[in-house]
Amino acid sequence: MSPLAAVVRWLSLFACAFVTLSFLYFAVNQTSTASHNQVSAIAGTAGVQPESATKVPDPPKKVEKVREQENDKFHEFVDDVDDVLVAPFTGIVDSNEIWVRRLIPLALALLIYGIAGQYLARAMGLRRW
Repeated sequence: MSPLAAVVRWLSLFACAFVTLSFLYFAVNQTSTASHNQVSAIAGTAGVQPESATKVPDPPKKVEKVREQENDKFHEFVDDVDDVLVAPFTGIVDSNEIWVRRLIPLALALLIYGIAGQYLARAMGLRRW
């Protein structure tokens, strides 16, 4: 395997790890507030609530400042890396549902960075005669 192929493979793995870890932070937060979210859904106020605005991927600058105060340093670092990695995919999603706004960019990021990244690394490592 060429050194460049190894670098691409590791970058692909790190990108997938960061987007997955950020999603896991989000999922744990959402499940811990599931009761409140269910009451909001029954009341007809479901969607991205003000208290969930900091959980959307790649938030605006003002929301980013609030998120920095909510999260510890490692969690914020993971979310910042996730923001950069999923930024190309967040414009695709036009939904008020917070789970849709998180799952579609996650799926696209894993598809591009994971599958395509690993395929590219493999293709780069093949010996050519």
